[in-house]
Amino acid sequence: MNNTNNPEKLIKIALNQYGITNYSSSFIRHNDNLTLKIDNNEDNNSYVLRIHFPITTGLQGVQHTFEGLNAEMELLNNLNEQTSLQLQQPIKNKKGNLVSTIVDVDNNFIPLATLLSWKDGVDYTGEELNSEKLAYEVGVVLAQLHNFSNNWVIPQPFIRPNYDIEKYRNLTDRLQYGVEINLFTPKQYDVILDTMKYIEIIFDRTPKVSNSWGIIHADLQGGNIIVSNDTVIPIDFGFSGYGYYLFDIGITLTTFNIKHRKRVLEGYKTLRNLNEEDELLISAGFILAIFGAFGFMVNNQESHEWIQRRIPYVTQYYCRTFLDKKSFLLEIE
Repeated sequence: MNNTNNPEKLIKIALNQYGITNYSSSFIRHNDNLTLKIDNNEDNNSYVLRIHFPITTGLQGVQHTFEGLNAEMELLNNLNEQTSLQLQQPIKNKKGNLVSTIVDVDNNFIPLATLLSWKDGVDYTGEELNSEKLAYEVGVVLAQLHNFSNNWVIPQPFIRPNYDIEKYRNLTDRLQYGVEINLFTPKQYDVILDTMKYIEIIFDRTPKVSNSWGIIHADLQGGNIIVSNDTVIPIDFGFSGYGYYLFDIGITLTTFNIKHRKRVLEGYKTLRNLNEEDELLISAGFILAIFGAFGFMVNNQESHEWIQRRIPYVTQYYCRTFLDKKSFLLEIE
């Protein structure tokens, strides 16, 4: 049974818990969550409703649990209170809770839901006339997030994903399936495994100390960077969790071309130091972000054409260059 074929019932049940009964909804996307824009016709306010069930089981994780979602909402609340960043605001339901349970008896389905304030803006595309300035501001925003995390006393328990080597070893193990269904060749998979072994060495020798490891966004790329009147707004902290700050930079850089990657790094360095040695872990984050996307989506048939098209380039140019201990972030698109 696919609940996304007719989500209106789920939307109605969810919004009733916030006292919203007269509304219109617009589909945004369905990846790790079913995400919709909600316009409340009674007070003209707009919201983002997220119903937390992923489009593929590969995306399922602790971030979809009640405890994980509460932690995400607590992170957003603290960021709103303690930084000047433009961010969405979590909305409490009628019971005063930040996470709601949807009970769909007819379909034996009990997902969770969260509601956030709406932020007007458009996705950053890199095609804007001031795209270099905006890329620079993305770097500044990322540094602000890391500075907050560096100084934040994390409340416990704080249940979020852990972006350590074990997580990515699991994701690359899933890619064995891609070989079995001929999405890519055994030789290409061997390059991925060799790259993972090298990244594991890098992770093993990088200590998890307060100025290098903390809560990261882990998905500040693509549609999660919006722009409103030249202000960069980071959205969707759904994958946020424990990780290396440099790793987070690598994830973000996957969205940008070489020219804009340079600007992101320049913006970041206005608030946080970077040195030449840091490029290794940033590059590892860049590659792992791509491996993670492959691993998450390898069992989703609709993504197979994309994976098959990208694997040869990633293994030939990113991975082999990285394994040869050469720089690629600012040299290879």
